[in-house]
Amino acid sequence: MEELSTGAGVAPQTIGAGLPETLREAEALVTSIERAVQRETARGVRDLSVEVNREGVLLRGRCATYYCKQLAQHAAMAIPGGDRLTNSIEVS
Repeated sequence: MEELSTGAGVAPQTIGAGLPETLREAEALVTSIERAVQRETARGVRDLSVEVNREGVLLRGRCATYYCKQLAQHAAMAIPGGDRLTNSIEVS
């Protein structure tokens, strides 16, 4: 496994089992999850940030309803590699 360097949305840590093993794969996962979340929530998550690290995937951002937060979570979990997810999207 290679050590990931800092990149947009990718933490500088080694990716664990079940998650991407290379920086390129991690960046592709981040992009896929960002697109899925924005599509499924009709761009309802503001300041969306997706990070991939050895613990899994971390969603951050803000949205208006808990339903939107739930949609974001389900969209991310539907992407292969997005099943180990922490949803830190704030509802405000």
